[in-house]
Amino acid sequence: MGIQNMTRVLEALRTYYLEGLRYQLNSDASVFLAQLERDTESVVGSKIVMAMRYGRNGGIGMGADDGTLPTPNGRKTKQAEWETKNFFARFQITEKVIKASKTSRGAFANLLTQEMEDTETDSKFDLSRQCLGDGTGKLCTGSALSGAVLTVDSTRFMAEGMLIDSYTAGAVKHLAGAEVIAVDHGASTVKVNAVGTLAATDILYVKGSKDLELTGLDAVFAQTGNLYGLARATYPWLKAQRTNVAGELEETTIQKAIDDAKRLTGAKTNFLLCALDVRRAYQDLMTAQKQTVNSLKLKGGWSALSYTGGDREVALTADDLMADGKMFCLDLNNWKFYHMGDFEWLDEDGAVLSRVADKAAYEATLTRYCDIGCDKPRGQCELYGITGH
Repeated sequence: MGIQNMTRVLEALRTYYLEGLRYQLNSDASVFLAQLERDTESVVGSKIVMAMRYGRNGGIGMGADDGTLPTPNGRKTKQAEWETKNFFARFQITEKVIKASKTSRGAFANLLTQEMEDTETDSKFDLSRQCLGDGTGKLCTGSALSGAVLTVDSTRFMAEGMLIDSYTAGAVKHLAGAEVIAVDHGASTVKVNAVGTLAATDILYVKGSKDLELTGLDAVFAQTGNLYGLARATYPWLKAQRTNVAGELEETTIQKAIDDAKRLTGAKTNFLLCALDVRRAYQDLMTAQKQTVNSLKLKGGWSALSYTGGDREVALTADDLMADGKMFCLDLNNWKFYHMGDFEWLDEDGAVLSRVADKAAYEATLTRYCDIGCDKPRGQCELYGITGH
């Protein structure tokens, strides 16, 4: 690549595209993520340190006028400490394509812009998926196999071009880095470019990401195992509230979840995040009751419906990647996005673009070291089994 071309690329990546990527990934990837407070001070080295307060102050009570005062016994604190997760977005540009466009600044700009738009779009999708996930990177589970075509329980997260690993339920790896070459959403099938030892009941994960993804909502609402390195079996207050609605959505169902969270922990639910079919069910409910649904403005340019039950307005919005029939009732004051810094190019050696070994191509990698934390899981509630519309 000529010096002029290289200089042009580096300047564009550092000064123009990086800020745009940061804005889009911080504000537009996920309505949930966009609302969270950012916290760098609680990241010590590469680890997140989060104080989790639980229980009640035992030093409160009544007594005789000449009696002994209550014994001080403050709320308990458990320090959670865990490693930040590593986000990477990587793309390549071949030297041939760059040389072919060197006579036209417009053509070159279009080439780079297209690469950045693709990186931005797919990174937003992946971040949104991880915000909802359980941290394992699980995409779907197989139920039948025909050649290299796997029938799965959901194709919601699948797309052509993805690189995936395949594991058995016992975590034995079958395929490593296979490419998805066809997805049939109607038939719920995924075709990969290698058969290998793929089995009918294999679980598919993003390549190299198994058990390394963000601590998303499903991870916090799990009822067993560890959370932030702490065992739920030892600390029951780590268990978030879950209710099986098993039917139509009612305002009283939402209100009970809000009331229970406040009664148990003092949490003040201020954010309802649901699946698209559940939002439609709520809108139908309001229409049937001839109620006007107001809208609220949220951070990042997002908007939400207004749930007005109880004693305050609560934002109700949907995520198009959430599984059907679900709603999360959250107190966002208990959630933070912990990070070591904003999105950056991997350029500690001074080179945003690096030669790809054994290829006539250059590559760039966007990085961020971060995770999501909730310091009061018991104050959050999930409603599931809702009949969607």
